[in-house]
Amino acid sequence: MTGSQEPGRKKVLVIRIGRLGDTILATPVIEVLLDHFGDHISIDFVTSTGASARILAMDQRVNRVFPVSHRNLHWRVHPEKRELGRYSRQHPYDLVINLECGKQCDDFIRFVHHKAFCGRPLVSPAHRADRHCVDTEKSIYADLLGHEVTAIAETCLQISLETTPLPVEDDREFVILNPGFSGIKRAGYRSHRGWPVDHWLRLIGLIREHTSLAIVINGILEEQPYFLDLLQQDRVFSLFGSDLPALMFALTKACALVSVDTGTMHLAAALGTPVVALFGPGNPRLTGPYGQQVPHRILSSGVDCQPCVKTPMEKKCTFNRCMNGLQAGDVFVNLQQLMKT
Repeated sequence: MTGSQEPGRKKVLVIRIGRLGDTILATPVIEVLLDHFGDHISIDFVTSTGASARILAMDQRVNRVFPVSHRNLHWRVHPEKRELGRYSRQHPYDLVINLECGKQCDDFIRFVHHKAFCGRPLVSPAHRADRHCVDTEKSIYADLLGHEVTAIAETCLQISLETTPLPVEDDREFVILNPGFSGIKRAGYRSHRGWPVDHWLRLIGLIREHTSLAIVINGILEEQPYFLDLLQQDRVFSLFGSDLPALMFALTKACALVSVDTGTMHLAAALGTPVVALFGPGNPRLTGPYGQQVPHRILSSGVDCQPCVKTPMEKKCTFNRCMNGLQAGDVFVNLQQLMKT
């Protein structure tokens, strides 16, 4: 939404430039701001281009979105940053909250016109392996906006979705499987977060054998050739290539989502859909589904080298032992239990 700001409203700008999952994990700040300021607030967001900008633009609580690409580029030669600077000169912000933990966005304090600023470069929050990244971001604004309300805020989206056609019959219950992984389009790329196709096939077999559920496979269109074997099974339907509103509508109607560690996992949780999350090299304590209101299960094989994300061990791994060791039977049992909660 890009509505005008009413006189007398507090104007707040939130900075979080990342992929879809990063953006959704930043949404607790919206509820905290609304609780602190009430209805007299106008919330703008700086985020990355693509799905992150689209999802925030659809959220009814967000006034305006400023998509930014190439965030490392200096603001004086960055057209998107300069546009934000010109806008803030005419509409100064009462508060700017920088949720970035790295130095890439430290320059926003220089060109965004504001009365108060929270976050880097004034403070330098750091991720810890034993603390979820959402809790790290919350530590940036908890003193300012209130510890009690900050502690209970969870990821959520407030989006009015139009009814779109589903790939299954209207009255049939279904689960969504999300096997795709970031980077699949890169030549010669093998994601360490990917679950083997054979494992997905076994999971589909268990769902078909023991339930009456339909199965919907989601992914971007470029991923479809990798997963054709899945789509050839009975009671399996495709969401490949669907746009963001269609995916979100399907998620709201699904009984559950089974997904590798991707933004779709966080999207489902923010929409209230139960999630079975499959983790390999990533650290679920740091980047897993966040909160207690939406049921979710986090599964990993428990090999001794987990987690290894962004370490030399991950780069040397040639087998994805952690993901290969995660058995379809365990995933199915957890899926069944999740849908009963």
